[in-house]
Amino acid sequence: MRETSVAASVVVDMLQYLEGRGIPTAEATRACAIALGAPAESDARIPGSTVERLWTFAEARTGDPLIGLHMAEAYSPGALDIFGYVVLSCRTIGDVLERLARYARVLNDGLSVTVERHGGVAVCRCTFVESMDNYLLRTPRHAIDALWGGLSRELLRMTASPLRASAVHFRRPAPAKGQRAEYDRVFGAPLTFGAADDQFLLPLGHLDQLVLSANPALLRSFEQHADEVLLAMERDKGRSHDVARVMVERLKGTVPQLGEIARELSMSDRNLQRALRNDGTSFQQLLDNVRRDLAIRHLANPATSASQVGFLLGFSEPSAFHRAFRRWTGKAPREYRAMTA
Repeated sequence: MRETSVAASVVVDMLQYLEGRGIPTAEATRACAIALGAPAESDARIPGSTVERLWTFAEARTGDPLIGLHMAEAYSPGALDIFGYVVLSCRTIGDVLERLARYARVLNDGLSVTVERHGGVAVCRCTFVESMDNYLLRTPRHAIDALWGGLSRELLRMTASPLRASAVHFRRPAPAKGQRAEYDRVFGAPLTFGAADDQFLLPLGHLDQLVLSANPALLRSFEQHADEVLLAMERDKGRSHDVARVMVERLKGTVPQLGEIARELSMSDRNLQRALRNDGTSFQQLLDNVRRDLAIRHLANPATSASQVGFLLGFSEPSAFHRAFRRWTGKAPREYRAMTA
């Protein structure tokens, strides 16, 4: 049975937190048998059992039984790489939750996050993959604390007015009284322990709240790639250039559909298709070209992993992106990067 894995960037952030608590990274990596390059390779994955050891080590070494909760309060948005960029590019909190559901498995493939709407609330539910050797089925507490704690932190600063959950549910048993006060402080919402599911509930009205871009430097880093693609297309002054511009703007974790781009350009679907035919192309061909050019530019950044680029460009699975990239270039992403480095 295949073992789950966690993105190396997440583990690096955990190690940096421990470093800030006076625990040398060399000690942590040696004690937990963590093999990381310096710097860690962008595509590196850490086995779930290794991350499980790191959580155990972190709790014991800091003496903090709520280490996951406190790491969530201090994590660096850079640990989320492209996901951080996608979140900052989202228009609303509802978009953020949708991206979280899609991207969680790239950060930790043992996690599954879903978002549902029931009555007046949006329910984020976290479950664990059972078809793999998944450490989360054994020791889920710190990971859930980190997930819900991180979401709670971001909601406080992503919009003009701080947002809080309407309720948070944990499957774990109720903590000791002193620990419960920490949960109350972090979440500021009604909490239920011993629940049937791990859930983070938000009023539906929160989903329409507009997101503020709190990290313009991160945005500029990736938007530069988009600008380069559009600049290369400047020679095409027909309607296809307008379509490509909208595609580039919207390729941030989802694939734009013909209908939404037609509406953006105040055209009917049929008229847009006709205009693209007049330019000697089609919607699908143009989308394929835009994805190819963006992929090549994103992969030029050595800190960006192929799986993250695939997510950014709207591929449902890393394998689908790898197949497409090989079709575009004749090489796998890792081979292409090594050849052009």
